[in-house]
Amino acid sequence: MGFKHWVQGLEIIFLFIIAVAVPCFFIAIWGAKMVNDLGNNPSKNSQIQAAMGWKILLVEVVSFVLLTGVFVFLYNIQNE
Repeated sequence: MGFKHWVQGLEIIFLFIIAVAVPCFFIAIWGAKMVNDLGNNPSKNSQIQAAMGWKILLVEVVSFVLLTGVFVFLYNIQNE
């Protein structure tokens, strides 16, 4: 007696990695760039934060849509 659904389990793990890790990667890159820019140009604080804020907001919206899609996918699989 063993686990029969290895492929499905790995697919679900892969979907969660894509939906969570990819947005975190972009947030980390843009956050490091923002901190670097703030260190180089402290007088442009609000301008730098506003420019990065739109990018971060976009990533958060895309991440939310991806996670919602994953949960809808899992719900549909469960109810088949």
